[in-house]
Amino acid sequence: MQQAAAGLPPQQFAALLPIAFANLASQLDSKSELHRLCLQHVIFFIFHQFPSNIVGGLSLAIEGCNTRTTPVSLLEAFSDKLEAREILKKKTNLDLGAAKADECARVLAEKLDDARKNKPNFYGIWGKYMDEISRLAQLFLFVPIRDSYIPNQQSSIIQHELVQSFHRIIAVFSPLIAPYSPNHPPFSPNNDKEANMVLERFVELLNSLHYNSSIPPGMENVQSLVWQYYFEKLSILTTGDQHYYEVLECQLVRLNWQLLWPSKHAVLAMEKCIELRSPYCSSFVSQIFVRIPWTTILQQMNEENRPAYLAAIFGVLARIGSRPRNYEKVRASLTDLVRSISSRNDWSYVEKDDAERLSITVGSCLPADSLSNPAEIVGAIQLIWRKLCSFVPKEQFSQETLAKQKIWLRTECHLLLKSEASLIPAAYNSLISDVNSIAINHTNLRAFCQVSRELTALWKNISESKLGESLVSLWNEYLGTNPNSSLVLSSLNTLIESLNSDQLTTALKVMEKTITAYFLRTDSSWTELMQWIQFPNNSVKSIKNYLLTVPNSENKVQAQPLTLRVFMDYGNSRDENMFFELHNYIINIKPKHISNESALICLLARLVQWISARYIHLTTNISQSDDLLTPLIRWLNKSAKDESSFLTNLISSKKVSHSPKLRVIFQIFELYLMQQSLGDGKKPRCEVNSPVLNSRIGTLKDVAQQKSNQFMSNAFNKATVYFTQVEIHNIQSANKMLLDISKATFGDRFLNDT
Repeated sequence: MQQAAAGLPPQQFAALLPIAFANLASQLDSKSELHRLCLQHVIFFIFHQFPSNIVGGLSLAIEGCNTRTTPVSLLEAFSDKLEAREILKKKTNLDLGAAKADECARVLAEKLDDARKNKPNFYGIWGKYMDEISRLAQLFLFVPIRDSYIPNQQSSIIQHELVQSFHRIIAVFSPLIAPYSPNHPPFSPNNDKEANMVLERFVELLNSLHYNSSIPPGMENVQSLVWQYYFEKLSILTTGDQHYYEVLECQLVRLNWQLLWPSKHAVLAMEKCIELRSPYCSSFVSQIFVRIPWTTILQQMNEENRPAYLAAIFGVLARIGSRPRNYEKVRASLTDLVRSISSRNDWSYVEKDDAERLSITVGSCLPADSLSNPAEIVGAIQLIWRKLCSFVPKEQFSQETLAKQKIWLRTECHLLLKSEASLIPAAYNSLISDVNSIAINHTNLRAFCQVSRELTALWKNISESKLGESLVSLWNEYLGTNPNSSLVLSSLNTLIESLNSDQLTTALKVMEKTITAYFLRTDSSWTELMQWIQFPNNSVKSIKNYLLTVPNSENKVQAQPLTLRVFMDYGNSRDENMFFELHNYIINIKPKHISNESALICLLARLVQWISARYIHLTTNISQSDDLLTPLIRWLNKSAKDESSFLTNLISSKKVSHSPKLRVIFQIFELYLMQQSLGDGKKPRCEVNSPVLNSRIGTLKDVAQQKSNQFMSNAFNKATVYFTQVEIHNIQSANKMLLDISKATFGDRFLNDT
């Protein structure tokens, strides 16, 4: 046959090919003589005057795979004659040439694509052909690259050729390895052997490309193209994804990923892949990530681009480290990598907008125990996150830094509430200490208030009342134990504003505790306190209504005397109506509603100061409505009495009388106010050297000499001066006298008059 056909043109055999192939397809027994004869005819027709009929013959053979009529032996003959098993061999007996090889690759790509689209059980039908199909694919794709490659060209030209070659490779292999929709994997676990083989050939081809040694680091190369292909085409599967991605990972990790110098866009795609695609993609991304030479890349990068690139790296790192399953195959490598990059000093250069974006990543993906009991990798990620947001002591002040510090603290508070409820209090206490360590060294504490407010703003997001109460108690305890903490002043500045309007009661209770804590400082003063405290304008009316409501068993209001004392001078010192309300408040409040007696004295002193100043401007004869001392004296008289008894103490735990100390102070103060009286309908002594018509010096001495009052001798001694030096002291000295004797008794610094 060969001798007879030697002089015939190849096109005559091209016309006979379909008939010869039909004859071959009709012989199902591959061991029969007739089958072997038909096979010889087909092979002869295809390779006669090679390569004229190679494309047509290949097309018929591939088309027959759809009906499984093509014998595997025919494809094996293609591989044998074309020496497809040795694609790196420089000289072969039958050389396809670049043009024919490319034409064959196009035919193969087209036929595979059609089969994949029209055959739901593609691998089930084509499985037995995959060995030879993938061999031939390697050959058809490699020959044009081998023949056209010119070494030592400009990198940009080589890179352009690589991109074109990669697109041709993908056109052939995509029908074999890529999902065509999110719901249909290209192969199933039943095709595990064939799928692994195809992917192995795919990787072999990529590793054999000449471009790998010609493109310098940092430029688009095989690895960057594969990663882009993986993200855009391979990672879209959502159904049957576990087996599929395990097979992909097993083969694709064999690429030399140390050559990948990803762009920022490519790094961001890694984070997006872990976040939005199948969870079974994460392991592969992790294996790529730990192999990339990040240190070298960052060293050679332009400084202007480095912060944004670092932000992208951190986003991937946070996603990988969020679940041990993501990095179980590279745990040691990831640990080393995290340790290495966490020691960098330029994380703080990451910009605010990137930090804001990353806060969503950190808050959503880090595990619930990332604050209370973080794993080693999570702890290192947290360290980087802290550096990235400039949340370190003595960080240089700027608005950008403040914004990032606020982002960090808000995110940590979010993570805190993800923790197990029993672990939250300890983690919250630790967080308070962290913030305090920054606040102490901050060069602009007032500006830092916008950061520290997040510690109390956290309470808005707590739905469990017991947990909320626990954190509020922890906060109060911390400030009470650490009165010199910068958080005391910052809390006074932002506490009420940081909470919801329906949390006003809580805010005012905490404000009272905070003011008390502030006055534990040795250098505390009312002047400094008033410079820091803030009552938001939109809350002033509600604050006033609560603070000036007389507590009783029905309204559940709790007295906050120090907060009310501050509020009286907070932009409202000229509001006489409010002081009239304060007068009514004090003369009606009962002992059982007073938990801090010295604070009540402080508030009373402020009221008396206002009353005294007001009398100066009144005429000698005053109306009943202007006579505020008489009802106050009656209240003092009543409050100075011990109305408790053994029976009442036994029946109720609530006190019905003030403490002995306070009762004595009220006695002294009642006597002093009575001494200033000039009679009914007359204003009291307001001027120096005013006559004393109602001296109570003798009564004061009698009260002081009572055995039950001996423990208050210091207070009586201080009061005596005010009673006896009548030429100096009058009603204008009342508040100072009250503060002096109370300070001698209780010792609280807020009893200072400045």
